[in-house]
Amino acid sequence: MLSKDQNDLITLTGPGTPGGEMMRRYWQPVALSDEVSADAPTPVRLLGEDLVLFRDGAGAPQLIHRFCPHRKVDLSYGRVEDGGLRCIYHGWLLSGDGRCLEQPGEPPESTYKDRIQQTAYPCREAGGLILAYLGPGDPPRLPLFPFFAADLDSQVWTSKLHHDCNWLQAHEGNADPQHISFLHRSFSADQSLLPTRNSFYGADVAPKMEVEETAYGLRIVTARALDGDRNYVRMTHHIMPNVSTFAGLPCVDPAVQPDYENLSYQLHWHVPIDDFQHWKYTLIFRHDGPVDKDFLSNRLFVDMARTHHSPRNADNRYLQDRDEMKSVSFLGIGKNFFDHDKLAVESQGRIMDRSDEHLGATDRPVILMRRQLLRAVADVAAHRDPQFVERQGAPDALADMVVRSQVLPATIDPRSEWWHEPVH
Repeated sequence: MLSKDQNDLITLTGPGTPGGEMMRRYWQPVALSDEVSADAPTPVRLLGEDLVLFRDGAGAPQLIHRFCPHRKVDLSYGRVEDGGLRCIYHGWLLSGDGRCLEQPGEPPESTYKDRIQQTAYPCREAGGLILAYLGPGDPPRLPLFPFFAADLDSQVWTSKLHHDCNWLQAHEGNADPQHISFLHRSFSADQSLLPTRNSFYGADVAPKMEVEETAYGLRIVTARALDGDRNYVRMTHHIMPNVSTFAGLPCVDPAVQPDYENLSYQLHWHVPIDDFQHWKYTLIFRHDGPVDKDFLSNRLFVDMARTHHSPRNADNRYLQDRDEMKSVSFLGIGKNFFDHDKLAVESQGRIMDRSDEHLGATDRPVILMRRQLLRAVADVAAHRDPQFVERQGAPDALADMVVRSQVLPATIDPRSEWWHEPVH
């Protein structure tokens, strides 16, 4: 468990907080690419800051503070024109780097506009995301995820889902493989989104777990015993400070083509809106070949893709069905893993109190992740780059980040480097 002070250090991320200073050393998603059009600004909130996104004349995303420096009118109602964002109140024109380009009401000879500087943050667009760097100094290198390569657009699907709770408790769920045996369990294969893996998760509810610290965060290897002297071994990852990767849901329509093990993997990026709510950005990346974006957006994740909010929430008790719990699923709220996780983490409270929890043996990845976050906060306070802030020219830490799940003979040690072998 953590003390209240420790909990505050890694859950509170607003301006000026130690945790916020740490999170601002990393690139963070601020919106989906398709949320920002060429002719309309988009209001966003990130790490407790109210901001506005717009595209300049070349289509590049720009991010500045939301309220006009003149009389604090909301710039998200402004006009995208003349290479910047023009306030609808008095016509001040602001550039993407925060300069004031025009002040129509001032005398022609005035140099007042040259003394105005709106807070602005650098942006990058990749993998269906717009990312921003809110920290001081030169931004670090973008993480070298393969789906950030422009020519791989067809191989990645990107969306997000609103969560009414602090970012950390949702991110901790990704470093907790044991919960899958209960929270996500269906009672028969045809009732599950993952028919084969569903039986694996139910076969062994007390998996053996190995955790290794890496340059990017943690490598978590979980082995579940199956009959016939076999293990189902699953390799997942915590990537500093708020990313996780693991074998995910189908990336293609199983009725059209097989979705076999290790065809793709899933990434979750838990990004604070403020201390009490966050976005879970989800990317599904196929290693070789296109994902079925129509299947993912219009059938598998309909509400998530269209509204970014689930119809299941605390007000309607997530539409939990006690009859379903008797014969269909352990939780009773349908097949969608995203709803399952949302219920679990939102029910912990808007900011979970970790001072009176009781951790068990399978919570070791969560414990180590918290230590890494606390260490990163201390590094920033000591004016050092925290873990996995990569500068240009540094080795690629993610080169050794392999997401893999496989049934192995029990004679193979899950701690060995079985994951370097070709998939078969």
